[in-house]
Amino acid sequence: MVNDKKDEDKHSVASAPDIIITDTVEVVDKSEMEDFVTKSLLLPQINHIEDEHTLMGLAPRSQSNRCLSVSNCDNSYESVSGIRMTEIVPANSNIYDNDNELSWQIPIHVFSSKRHSKDSSSRLKRRLRSYYKAQNELISVYEQLQQGPGSNGNDGTNKHDQITLILSRVSFIANLLLLFGKAVTVALSSSLSIISSLVDSSVDLLSGLIIWWTSSTMKKRNIYLYPGGRTRLEPLAIVVLSVIMSLASFQIVIESIQKIVALVNISDNIPTFDNITIIIVSTTVVVKLGLFILCYIKGRNISSVKVLLQDHRNDTLSNLIAIICGYLGSKEFVSTTGNINVKFIDPCGAIIIGIYILISWWRTGWEQIKLLTGHTAKPDFLSKITWMCLNHHKSVLQIDTVRAFHFGNNFLVEVDIVLPEEMTLKTAHDIGEALQQKLEKLTDVERAFVHLDYESEHRPEEEHKLL
Repeated sequence: MVNDKKDEDKHSVASAPDIIITDTVEVVDKSEMEDFVTKSLLLPQINHIEDEHTLMGLAPRSQSNRCLSVSNCDNSYESVSGIRMTEIVPANSNIYDNDNELSWQIPIHVFSSKRHSKDSSSRLKRRLRSYYKAQNELISVYEQLQQGPGSNGNDGTNKHDQITLILSRVSFIANLLLLFGKAVTVALSSSLSIISSLVDSSVDLLSGLIIWWTSSTMKKRNIYLYPGGRTRLEPLAIVVLSVIMSLASFQIVIESIQKIVALVNISDNIPTFDNITIIIVSTTVVVKLGLFILCYIKGRNISSVKVLLQDHRNDTLSNLIAIICGYLGSKEFVSTTGNINVKFIDPCGAIIIGIYILISWWRTGWEQIKLLTGHTAKPDFLSKITWMCLNHHKSVLQIDTVRAFHFGNNFLVEVDIVLPEEMTLKTAHDIGEALQQKLEKLTDVERAFVHLDYESEHRPEEEHKLL
């Protein structure tokens, strides 16, 4: 049955109406002819013809002898004629398609198949759910990298700077207006909780000025005075700001303790908390909550905006505590309840606000110090860099080193790749430079260095001194 099918295919090819006899090709070796004809029978069947190109083949000279199989023809078969056949033009000029060109890359479906569904994860323990969630996020990163390197890093940085500048201006104007409102409230009530909130707003105003100044300064580049840029001004300013906020909060705690001691001996120094005070402080809570939501939506992943977001969150909570504790420790509430001991609630609320702000800013300052001292990147970011290096070029034999550490808010990346020893300098340079540019397109990468090597057996201290 197979031979019959082949015979039918042979006759259908030989009797095609668009075959044109062109010239004569003398066949010297009969076995070569048989191999050629056998391979030609493997040509795909063409159903739709959109364009025609010449594909040279072989056909019998005489019209009566249409047998293309040497086994069925006479041994005196000596010459054949060239034919012209119809061929569909491929989509690519290369004989291979895009998938075959990238066949050396790590197949993404191997990782995508490991994705864990949310339904199956809901029945697992909390730690396992966290593990599979992190795994799914890493797979999503790999899929994005497979589609393309992403947007240009400079464009992303400029966009972040613009968002930071706009939000810092809005926050500065809002803090300035609220500062006057709180000053009026302090003059009316003399509440220590409101005073602590006023101090917090004053330092917030200073923080807005500092972030505004750093955002504007970082945009002024000078490759001669600052070859590496001035992006580290931002975390440095946040460290200074955290020290100022911590000292101010500590001072509030001290004054609140002194107030409690004074109230033990004096009972007539109780603050008032009238309706005007409540309206002003409530307005502050609403405005700060709105600014917190705005910063969270627009720039929660930007370091400078995170500081503004933290300021607005602290102000929202501190003003809310100030309203509650200020009213509960006021003359109005004492006269309502008849209990004189509620006068201690106001300074206790100020202590709570001060301790909360102190701890919050201490943690922020410590995180920024880690960024300035070159803390290493997280494993998922290192995996992202490794994936990009492995799938960069088919000539990359090995990945010797992948290192990323903070250079301020962003990362400084060092990569060592192994290339063939016999490769020319020009080719190796082009491969390394293309990888360097690809890595620096990532928004989180400040600078990338790619080192080219031909072996991976050496120790790290043979290239660089250990720090």
